[in-house]
Amino acid sequence: MIAMSSYPIDPRIRRQAEALDEAGYEVDILCRNSGDQPSKEKFGNVTAYRIMNAPRQDSKIKYFMVSIIFLFVAFFRLVFLSIKRKYLVIQVHNLPDYLIFAGLLHKIFGAKLILDIHDPSVDLFDEKWPGKKNKILKYFVKKLEQYSCKVADHLITVTKTCKERLIERGTQPDKITVIFNSANESVFKYNHTRNFQKIERGIKLCYHGSMAERFGLDIAIKAMQLILEEIPDSRFDVYGKIPNSYGTHLKELIVKCNLENNVYLNGLIKRELIPEVLRNSDIGIVPHLNSEYANLALPTKAFEYIASGLPLISTYLSDLAQTFGDKSITFCQGNSAQDLAEKVIFLAKDPDTRKLKVKNAYKELRKISGTVMAEKYVKLINLFRIRNNKTS
Repeated sequence: MIAMSSYPIDPRIRRQAEALDEAGYEVDILCRNSGDQPSKEKFGNVTAYRIMNAPRQDSKIKYFMVSIIFLFVAFFRLVFLSIKRKYLVIQVHNLPDYLIFAGLLHKIFGAKLILDIHDPSVDLFDEKWPGKKNKILKYFVKKLEQYSCKVADHLITVTKTCKERLIERGTQPDKITVIFNSANESVFKYNHTRNFQKIERGIKLCYHGSMAERFGLDIAIKAMQLILEEIPDSRFDVYGKIPNSYGTHLKELIVKCNLENNVYLNGLIKRELIPEVLRNSDIGIVPHLNSEYANLALPTKAFEYIASGLPLISTYLSDLAQTFGDKSITFCQGNSAQDLAEKVIFLAKDPDTRKLKVKNAYKELRKISGTVMAEKYVKLINLFRIRNNKTS
């Protein structure tokens, strides 16, 4: 595997690597160092080679430069590792898509290349840098996605809508497999002892994962002011890497809203500690801003809340709504602190609805659980391993 992210921090890569380990595969991962990790580390039959540190990438130019350097380092490290090991399958995780070219030499000699598209780059570029002034750069992003998809023997992506977008841009449907970011049930265990009672004081809300403007955390912070008017002593805990610019904005907003004793930016937390956070929370929230890109999302955190038996309030996201429905999730309007606050207050004071939605959501999750997705993923890798052996 090749990924310009950190292992084992990235949950999707970790789930897949662990599934392959359990299936008897050996997995080498070329990834980045988050800053305090050893350059080589073994996790059972999974070995992480951290080939590059993770510098800041707060502009398009810096991101492009860092990603190109990573591509070349990954290419040559892969060649070096191949002196002793023959790789049957090379899986590249975007972003960026063009990391697939790190495996091009190995494809010539028979390895199968899989591109795992966590985020469709064209749609994400439109979200982060809209406007005509980026038209030329967008053209190159679109072309790079097209060529990367052509080079890959197969694509994996995260939602049905992402698959549809890739088909619209020229990829054949049978070349794409959808594997949801469903939670690992051995880690996120359903809480059968959760006590559903009316909450009139001290409700505990939580959010964990990526922190960027499009995830709507400023909306959630503003909603806390309204929640506290109805439910005093409430708190909102946020877990995730705090980016410099947006993090500063959130901290200033917390002070401006006089929420220093109610909203806590806790920074990164190990995956093993998240289940305990969820057990001690009353509601998990996914407050994404309304946008076309947001509707491509099926957030990992939503799966983890549902798997843990935690009531969920989310901005209406089309894929999430189609997968679970409003009988399982309480949806709110994106960009509206007022509506988010009203939904929190409603659920707090209606324990029967909370209990019913948790039950319905978990029932739907069982159909696409982490176990089901792991089996689907390993089956796909087995298929390409067999094809590789036949052509060798």
